[in-house]
Amino acid sequence: MKKWIAFLFLTAFSATLYAARPVTHVEVPFNAGIGPTAFWIPGVAGREFHTGFNLNLYGVITPQTLDANKEKIPIKYRRYLNTMREVHLAPMWMILIPQYVIISPAALGDDDALYGAIWSLLSVGPEFISKRHYVVEGKFSPTISFLHVDSDDNEDTENLLGIGCMLSLAFTYSFTDNFLVTFSYAHLLQLPLSINSYKPVDETSEHWIQAGALSLTLHFRFGMNQKL
Repeated sequence: MKKWIAFLFLTAFSATLYAARPVTHVEVPFNAGIGPTAFWIPGVAGREFHTGFNLNLYGVITPQTLDANKEKIPIKYRRYLNTMREVHLAPMWMILIPQYVIISPAALGDDDALYGAIWSLLSVGPEFISKRHYVVEGKFSPTISFLHVDSDDNEDTENLLGIGCMLSLAFTYSFTDNFLVTFSYAHLLQLPLSINSYKPVDETSEHWIQAGALSLTLHFRFGMNQKL
């Protein structure tokens, strides 16, 4: 019993020390990006083109922010001081927010309704062209996707889960420090999995192995205090 009391005391003490550790607050821009997306999703319904939108939510550490807060920025970010690249930051819980949302009701044609989302777990990739007001970059992202299909090609609706990756090419133009526009194309490759208990005659899960997303994103940035 005494050992357990001692263990709990040490755990509580350690937690207190961790909570009391110095925390650096720096005002950095928060990026709120949203815009329309046209999806190409073959093999799951009578029509292949669908509608939706995209979301881009993250904090931004710009080279200017790094230079103005040299003493406050943690060492792991200082290697970007002499580069033109931005550092995008987001808390882990924001992974729950999808990057793409598919909203394609039956009213758009062929009585086929598709709804779903694509989550990007992280993004890495090179900048091919980087200038003062624009940048062209490529990205690789592991993804998780979900699709709800209500199609005349099947006896009933089907729910699909996909695990794969996404390759994208994006052109971003900066009109001001607080307003940017991105035009991008992303191609999704994945392993589709049906999460329904029944087996329809024509299983869409056998065909949904790829998709394309053509997007226009409007980025609005405003200052916020962020913990680093």
